[in-house]
Amino acid sequence: MFLTSMDIASIEKQATFGSCAVSNVLGTEMTMAIFRWGRTSWVFLLSVSLLAQSKSPVCDAVHKGHAVGHEQDGVNAVRQALDAGGDVNERDQAGWTPIMHAALECRAQILDLLLERGALVNVRSEAINQGFMTTGRTPLLLAAGCFISRRRAQLAPERQMPRGYIEYELAAAEKMVHDLLTHGADVTVTDIDGRTPLMMAVMHRWPDAVRDLIAAHADVNARDREGRLAIDYADASDSETIAALKNAGSEKPAGHSGRIACDAEVALNKLGSDFIQDCIPGADLARAVKKFQEGHGLSSSGQLDPPTLKALGVRP
Repeated sequence: MFLTSMDIASIEKQATFGSCAVSNVLGTEMTMAIFRWGRTSWVFLLSVSLLAQSKSPVCDAVHKGHAVGHEQDGVNAVRQALDAGGDVNERDQAGWTPIMHAALECRAQILDLLLERGALVNVRSEAINQGFMTTGRTPLLLAAGCFISRRRAQLAPERQMPRGYIEYELAAAEKMVHDLLTHGADVTVTDIDGRTPLMMAVMHRWPDAVRDLIAAHADVNARDREGRLAIDYADASDSETIAALKNAGSEKPAGHSGRIACDAEVALNKLGSDFIQDCIPGADLARAVKKFQEGHGLSSSGQLDPPTLKALGVRP
């Protein structure tokens, strides 16, 4: 069940801490570093759009809703930017539109406001390939791959968030997927790796989103560039999602896991790392893998090679 805007406003009003400001003159590498530092602290989710605040006011406004308990700040800022003449479909220097940022931020209420104001739902990201900032992403791909809301939910107790906040965060992905589908989002789109929105929802364990995508005729037997099906992205313990895929006619798994990075993050977290499970095989994961390899007498390449996967207990 979705929370209403009134429910959300009430929950967020009870938040007891303030948001942090970040300089808008950061370069791309520093911006990414602060995001990674945020894994163990404030959990900033920033983009290179911060480099162009004067040119992309609506994109910038979206980020005001990032912090735990502060989505309403983002809603208010986006509404103000649009009312002041901001373009709901503007692109920042990274080639991303406001609705892409809202989906990446897992902010369903901001996304809904943008939809109400005419945001295009089938636009694709441009310009950059770094971590989660890749080309060819649509709002639906980003919403189905929502990951930051789980981190906010994890932080809720220490931030003394009120009752209902965790459920509110964990409902965001399914609500965004549902609302984007209602507005005509294309379920057949793929990212640069050939992954569909269904694959992303399966990988990030959003069973309600999986069901919505299947109901919208997402192809359960579409294959990514490596020949994997959506079911190859399923966590072995996620029986609900696996059953939904099988009931929709999924073929047997191709036998090559699509969630190696996800499972490696989980395994490393059990050993003391503190990853947001974003399932992105980026520089942070490579550093943690290299450290693990060095401590276990393995070739320290930073790559998730077969000996490393075996040592981590990750299915290849």
